Amino acid sequence: MAMTITSWGFIAFLSIATLAFNYAPRRLRGTIVFPLTTLIFIVLILPSAQAVLILFSFICLIWLAMRVIGAWKFKYVHHIIFLAVLIFFGWLKSYDFLSFLPYSAQVPATIGLSYILIRALQLLIDLIETPTLRPSPLLLFSFLASWPSLVSGPIQRFQDFRDQLAVMDTFKLTEDVFVSAARRMIKGFFYVLVLADIAKHLWLGLKGIAFEQPYPIALAGAQGFFLVHLFFDFAGYTEIVIGTGYLFGLRLPENFNRPYQAISFLDFWSRWHMTLSNWFKVYIFNPILMLLTKRWASTRASIVNGCVAFFLTFFLVGLWHGTTWVFVICGVLVGIGASVNQMYRVLLRKYLGKKRFDALVTVRLYVAAMAAITFAYLCLCVSTLWVGYTELLHIVKGYRASGLITAGFFLFLVWLIAALFIHWRPTEQAPGAGRWKPILLMGIQCAVIDAYTFLFPSFGGAFFYEQY
Repeated sequence: MAMTITSWGFIAFLSIATLAFNYAPRRLRGTIVFPLTTLIFIVLILPSAQAVLILFSFICLIWLAMRVIGAWKFKYVHHIIFLAVLIFFGWLKSYDFLSFLPYSAQVPATIGLSYILIRALQLLIDLIETPTLRPSPLLLFSFLASWPSLVSGPIQRFQDFRDQLAVMDTFKLTEDVFVSAARRMIKGFFYVLVLADIAKHLWLGLKGIAFEQPYPIALAGAQGFFLVHLFFDFAGYTEIVIGTGYLFGLRLPENFNRPYQAISFLDFWSRWHMTLSNWFKVYIFNPILMLLTKRWASTRASIVNGCVAFFLTFFLVGLWHGTTWVFVICGVLVGIGASVNQMYRVLLRKYLGKKRFDALVTVRLYVAAMAAITFAYLCLCVSTLWVGYTELLHIVKGYRASGLITAGFFLFLVWLIAALFIHWRPTEQAPGAGRWKPILLMGIQCAVIDAYTFLFPSFGGAFFYEQY
């Protein structure tokens, strides 16, 4: 049975790896110890030897692509390389629309490939403009498979990872660093083992009710609690791995910034899975917008250009999350949400003027209403993450438009009330109460984790985002 990050096996691995890293000769930390712990982690976390082989074959393809980009200079080599990498990735992930490829249905599931792809594309694209970035095979392996962020991110740029790996020989595990790491990891385990598990029970219970007969409130509850589960599960994982990175001198980028305070669809994605959003902004949205602007450069066309760029970018974000046709629907939904949000704010700013438009964010009821609309629409979008195509058809046929609208309106009302409270509370942090406060909080969280997992054994298993 493969190790999971919430298991005692992971705690044992982390303890041994931390001791080995911090007691190893300093010159060997980044060059030997970290790659070795990454290799061991891969063997322990992946479900089979075949999955390990698949992961290594994909990394080898990236190394080969890097070599070809550096050696061949003819015009279309980059396009051919990127297309080959994406097709091979799609074959390994068994995308439905690539099912015609040989043996596509026989490739075993392998976690981490989607995040390796994102990191690899970042490196390959930057390598075209900066050939000196080309890493050695060992450094490439350490970056692409970096074990703290292998499973579900956060997504770190190669340049940042390389710089941090280079100074591992000067890293010192102090008491402050250890407490900071423990604080974030315990918070992450509390999120995952307690809060995410409670939300998961509620989500699955309401899902069962909603699927038995048309019951809009149960459907709305299932949609809402799934989003809550997804947040605590994913944010908890992120806290765990960021805290883990502290023990090895890694500073992984933050991935969440209070997404529950988002007041628009685009604002949500600037707060949720921020490393993925930033990646798509830099490597997808900006080039698409630049291409459209060169083709249609008029002021009137700029509004359409922005909406098209947002739609295409977020369509790919949705498609990135899964391999079946239902994720095409997910891509369309999030693409519509982003483009409509962009169109709304451009036209409203034009109609009201900049001063009156900016003043809207000070109107509490308006902010709460926009936050509630965002929440209700997000719940609709992420439904495609927990229902298959057949189940989606069952919901649409069973609830019809009236039932779906009722469920959405119920979500809107619930979050409208919640948003009034969330955006009423001051955001400034209270002054610190000394070292005892975080230690006391960690103790309380550990006690709650212990009591909850004893009284209500969690469903266990992998993080939800591992499947991506």
